[in-house]
Amino acid sequence: MTAHRAKILLAGATALAALSAPASAQVSDEVVLNIMRECARIDDPSARLACYDNNIRAAGANPRTIPGETVVSGSGAVLSGPSGRSTTGRAGFGAEDIRGPERFEPRPGELQELTARVADVRQVGVGRYVITLEDGAVWRFADSVPSTYRVPREGSQVEINRASLGSFLMRFNNQQSVRVERVE
Repeated sequence: MTAHRAKILLAGATALAALSAPASAQVSDEVVLNIMRECARIDDPSARLACYDNNIRAAGANPRTIPGETVVSGSGAVLSGPSGRSTTGRAGFGAEDIRGPERFEPRPGELQELTARVADVRQVGVGRYVITLEDGAVWRFADSVPSTYRVPREGSQVEINRASLGSFLMRFNNQQSVRVERVE
């Protein structure tokens, strides 16, 4: 068992021991302060925050929440959104990026490919380039290419296609596609 895991378990055990008093008894400020001190010893920021939130909730207080955020409460991990009603896990911060089975269908109005002319090419590392298109869009090679790769020049036409997991592939002159990312 790592020292990090041991600290988390120790903080949890301390918190449970402090809160194991009868339900009718009020948890003292000193007990809560000791719990918070134990949580503060956890190095990992996510685990430390979870320790604070879970233990302050168990002490009868509600941690600060942001309107619209998904809150996990209790041992059953009930998810509740802004209205307080249970959800399927598709609400709250970042939910707009979650795509279900429809992820294989293009979003309405979303281009799947682009053909454009190159306005500028700069080498930024061994086998790595930044390409500016005539419309001002700037794309960077996500992976380096071999020295045999013929790099597009000013005026060349490139094709950029959507690929898996939100990535893009650039194709030039019938060569192997290169993974690119939009930077501007």
